[in-house]
Amino acid sequence: MKKTAAAVLSALFLMMNTASVKADGYWQDGYWDEASQTWVEGGWVETGGWNGGPRQEYVNGAVLNYDANGNWTGTVVSGVPVYAQGGGGWGGITVGEGGTMAATGCVPTAAAVILNHFGIGGSPLDMAYVMNSYGSYNSWNGHGADSGGLAALCGSYGLGGIAFADYDTMYRELQRGKLVAAFIGGNTDYTHCVVLYGLDPAGNTNVSDPKGNAYRTNIAGIVGNMSAKPMDWSAGGPFVSFGYEW
Repeated sequence: MKKTAAAVLSALFLMMNTASVKADGYWQDGYWDEASQTWVEGGWVETGGWNGGPRQEYVNGAVLNYDANGNWTGTVVSGVPVYAQGGGGWGGITVGEGGTMAATGCVPTAAAVILNHFGIGGSPLDMAYVMNSYGSYNSWNGHGADSGGLAALCGSYGLGGIAFADYDTMYRELQRGKLVAAFIGGNTDYTHCVVLYGLDPAGNTNVSDPKGNAYRTNIAGIVGNMSAKPMDWSAGGPFVSFGYEW
C-alpha cells in the first residue's frame, strides 16, 4: 500500500523520538526561595543538546527514565550485590548472645548489600559485629536485629534513612533511586529483611534477598506482608529507604 506524505512524516517523527536516550539534564525539585519568600516550582533543567526525545536523570547512582513528554517511565538501579547470610564463610559464625549468621543474620547482610552498593564496602559479618556493638544484633532474647539498628548503621556512613509503612512512600522512594530495606513476614515469629531497588510504573521492583537470591516482585505484595513485630518498627516503620538525596 502506498504511503502518504503525512504517514512518512509521522513515521520519521516517531523514529526521531524513539532514538537513544541522552543524559542532557536533570529534574529540579520544587523549593522555597528565602530571598523572595516564594515557592519555586520544580521542572526539567536542560544542560544542552536535548532534541525533544526521551531523557534521563541521575539520582542516588540510579537512572530515572522519562519519555519525550516528561513522563517517568522507570528507574534502573545497577550495582546492587547479592549476599547469602548462610554463605561466604560466615554462615556458621555466631555473633553476640546466640544464633548463627545463617539463622539470624538477614539484617546485617542487608546492611552489607546497601553499603556495598553505595561504595562503602564491608561484609555481612563485618556488619554483624558493628551492629552487635551498637546493641542492635543478637543482643536480646529472640536474637536477630531491628530496623533502628540498620538505620543507625547506614546513617553513620552518611546514608540518611526514611522509615515508613505505606505503599505511596515506597513507590516514591524507589522511584527516586533509593534502596529500601523491607522487614517482611506479617505477624510471624520469624520475620525477614530484604533490600528493594528499581521500579517501573506498574510497581514492580527488584529484590536482593539475604537468603542468597535475587528476584522481581511487586511492591504491593511487600507492603501487604510488612512485619508487625515491634523490633522491626524501631526505626519508625518496617521499611527504611537509603540514599544521598533527601
